[in-house]
Amino acid sequence: MSMALARAVILLGGFTALAAGCGSGGDSMVVRERFEAVQAPHRIAGTTSRAGQIVRNDCKVSAVYKVREATGTAFLTQTQIVHLRLGVPTKGTAYELECLGPLLAELPAGASKVEAAAYDLSGGRLGTLSVRTRASSVRLAPGRRLPPAPGKQLVVVEWPRRPGSAYDNHRLELSFRLPKALLVRERVAYTASVSCGASSYLQPVVPLTNDLGFVNAYTVPSDGKPFDFIVPRLATGISSHAEVTRTLACGG
Repeated sequence: MSMALARAVILLGGFTALAAGCGSGGDSMVVRERFEAVQAPHRIAGTTSRAGQIVRNDCKVSAVYKVREATGTAFLTQTQIVHLRLGVPTKGTAYELECLGPLLAELPAGASKVEAAAYDLSGGRLGTLSVRTRASSVRLAPGRRLPPAPGKQLVVVEWPRRPGSAYDNHRLELSFRLPKALLVRERVAYTASVSCGASSYLQPVVPLTNDLGFVNAYTVPSDGKPFDFIVPRLATGISSHAEVTRTLACGG
């Protein structure tokens, strides 16, 4: 377990995205979500020297989970190595594989005043982050664009890039305002960035799918009390390590 992630778990009671409803009167509420930095940045870039070259980048993802055992509460650290393999058909093609892509969220269409910022593990604000709201679509494969589901909007948030072992010593906080509701539904994916020739797209790595994965539904407490949003497990059961290979395509 990295020290930064361990401290985050102790402070937050588990690897979480914290969401809190802040009663501000009227018919709206403010939702704040905090996401841990689980992806180690690693960038591979260049130009192919031969036709059919396979570009390789191995991406590390680590998370800490709070689990209950017969003897009490314990913390489970899981690490997943995602082997990205990009097949490039032609010589002289520029490519780039970046393990740390943006955070991609599908929020209710009524969400407004969407903002993001980075905070250190003590709660100190590190700075404002770039947010693109109401994206008409997001490319998740060459030639395939994912539009938002009906009644939803796509939001793209750029993570800060932290060098070396400091990659997980901060959190990303996403905040937005919504009309008051009993349940808030969203989909969220941590991604890697892929560029090959004239094509660029995002590859979800948490969850490891070709779309945004499952829908998360949660109740926003009226008293503003935060609650835990559990990131999908990176390995089966109580295993601490998993490896998976994802074959990527190069578009024209």
